[in-house]
Amino acid sequence: SQHKAVSGMRLKAEQLGSSLKHSGLAPIYYISGDEPLQLLEAEDEVRRYARNQGFEERIVMSVSKDFDWNQLKDASANLSLFSSKRLIELRLGDVKVGTEGSPALVEYAGQPPADHVLVITSAKIDSQSQKSRWFKALDQAGIMIQVWDVNPDELPNWVQQRLLREGKQISPDAARLIAERVEGNLLAARQELDKLCLLVEKTNIELDDVLAVVADSTHYNVFILVEDVFSGHIVRTMRMLNGLQKEGAVPLAIFGALMWEFRRVCSMAFQIETGMPREKVLAGYHLRAERNKAINRLLDRYSTGRLQMLLTSAMRVDRILKGAQKGNSWDELAWFLLRIAGADIQKNLSLM
Repeated sequence: SQHKAVSGMRLKAEQLGSSLKHSGLAPIYYISGDEPLQLLEAEDEVRRYARNQGFEERIVMSVSKDFDWNQLKDASANLSLFSSKRLIELRLGDVKVGTEGSPALVEYAGQPPADHVLVITSAKIDSQSQKSRWFKALDQAGIMIQVWDVNPDELPNWVQQRLLREGKQISPDAARLIAERVEGNLLAARQELDKLCLLVEKTNIELDDVLAVVADSTHYNVFILVEDVFSGHIVRTMRMLNGLQKEGAVPLAIFGALMWEFRRVCSMAFQIETGMPREKVLAGYHLRAERNKAINRLLDRYSTGRLQMLLTSAMRVDRILKGAQKGNSWDELAWFLLRIAGADIQKNLSLM
C-alpha cells in the first residue's frame, strides 16, 4: 500500500510539508477554509508530492448541485490503463454534500483504494457539517486541514516568514508597509512579494526598497492619500485625489482602501471608549509610525459619535459609487474625504 501517513489527524496548513516528508501520503486529505491562497497552496503541496511518488493520473471533479456521486465510486473502481496510482481531486466549493454525497463519502472513507489519494477542498466548514457522518468518516480515515484567514496583526509576520522561505529578510517596517497595502488579501501579498524578490537582488529588504518597487503605482498613492486624509492635510488630499483621477484610478477602489482603514479606526475608538488606554489599543494594531501618527490625529479630531456619523454617511457614498444612487462619483468621494480630513466644507469649496 502507498499510504504510510497516519490518518485521523488534524494539521495546520504549515505542518503539511513536514507531515508529507516524514509520513508520506495519507489516503484522504480534506482541506477547508475561506482563504484562497492557503487553500490553493496546500492542495498544490499534496499534488506535487504525489506526482513525485509516481501518481501520474489526476482526476478532477467539481461538485455542483446536480453532481452525480457515482463518479467518485467509478473513479476509485476503474482500473487505469496508464498507471495504478491515481490522484482524485474533489472540489466542493460551498456546495453542501447532501443526502447522496454523504453515503458516497462514508463508503469511500471506509475502504480507501490502496493506490489512490483523494484530495477534497471546500469552503469553511460549519459546525453542523462537522457533526455529520460523512465528515466523521473522513476525519477518521484521512488528514483534516483547516485554513484560517491571517489577522491584520499577524500579516507582517506572515510576510517575514514568507520571504525567509525565499532566503530574504525584510525589516519590520517594510513588512508592515506591505501588510497595510494588501489589506488582508494574501493572493495580493504573494504577488507583491514575488515582485520584490524579482526586483530587489540583495538579501535584506528595507523600507526604501519596498517604496522604490511600489512608488509609481496608483495603489501606493492611495495608500499615502489615506494618511493625508487622516492627518487632516486638506490641500494635499485634494491634490492627490486630482492626480489619481488623472491617472485613471477607480473611485470605488480608493473608497474601498479608505474604508478598510476607517472602519479599523472606528473599532479603535470604541475600544478606547470602553476605557482602554489609547496607546495600548493602537499598539495592538502594529502600525507603522506614520500611520500611527495619522490615526492619532484623526482620533484627536473626532469623538466616537462623530466617527460613527461619518461611517453612516459612507453608505450613501458607497451607493453612489456603485451606481445604485444618482450622483457624481468623484465629487461625492472628494466631499467625503474632506469631511474626514476635518474641512469645513462651505469654506473649502474653492478647493474642489
